[in-house]
Amino acid sequence: MNTTETHAVHGAPTESTLSGIAGGSIAEGVGAIAAIALAIIGLAGILINDMAAVATIVIGAVILMEGGLAGLAYRRLPSQGASERQTRELGGGVTAEFFGGLAGIVLGILGLFQPMPDTLLAVAVLVFGATLLLGGGAVSHLIWPVQIQIQAQTQEAPGTVLAVGAGGHMLVGLATVVLGILAIIGLFPMTLILVGLLSLGASALFQRLGR
Repeated sequence: MNTTETHAVHGAPTESTLSGIAGGSIAEGVGAIAAIALAIIGLAGILINDMAAVATIVIGAVILMEGGLAGLAYRRLPSQGASERQTRELGGGVTAEFFGGLAGIVLGILGLFQPMPDTLLAVAVLVFGATLLLGGGAVSHLIWPVQIQIQAQTQEAPGTVLAVGAGGHMLVGLATVVLGILAIIGLFPMTLILVGLLSLGASALFQRLGR
């Protein structure tokens, strides 16, 4: 009887957590597509500053939502038997994504009101890249054990994209940091900013499709 009650207690939160993650992933996917479209329009030479600023805000919102989704899964760690070190590392990743996304949104909004927002947006791209490096794919690491439990219950084959999500996150983060630094020193700043935002949007979209 105790075993049945234990499964009931842990099963319901797992399903509700995954449902919340799935709903948030849809919103992230829409945001990622919007950021990609805005970056492409900017690269085409149409309202470059405005497109870059709005895309920065959208990417910041996507990263902020990702941090929120990671927070949902983070609450499941004790019941999944995670070690204290794993809990601490993943908690740091959640915090980095939250504050990184928030900082990007603020910089993007400020960029909307500047005639030359190159520096602000370049710093935002740098912050986004550093956030991905520090986060290390926290969402992928956190969601994976939860999704495995649900797939075991529904007899679905587990996906493989999440297993490599952290590595892809960090590669994109490193590339974005480099683009942000080059933009800050004045090497084709708006082009590099838009390319960085395009990369971030594509990375977020591919991760959503992999869930």
